[in-house]
Amino acid sequence: MSTITIIAFPTAPASKEHELAAQFDKLVPATRAEPGCLGFTVHQHPQIANRFAVYEKFRDQAAFDAHLQYAHTKAFVEWIQASGSVLHFERWDEKPQP
Repeated sequence: MSTITIIAFPTAPASKEHELAAQFDKLVPATRAEPGCLGFTVHQHPQIANRFAVYEKFRDQAAFDAHLQYAHTKAFVEWIQASGSVLHFERWDEKPQP
């Protein structure tokens, strides 16, 4: 069983960064409470206020799949789409350490 790491890059339309930050205020605690969540942190770009990076780590594929089905995740994705924000994400594999 392999952990799942997602690095997401949401970008809000200009002047909507505060609205996106408010969405994260709802999403982060709910996601961290999910049984398969091993970590979920949000970072804001220091010079470009509407750009964010999100580091997500889940126990396994089933935990990530469950994350996508939770109401809080669906509400966040719906807000992203309705607001005109852009969300790119990539799955990364953790490099085994010697």
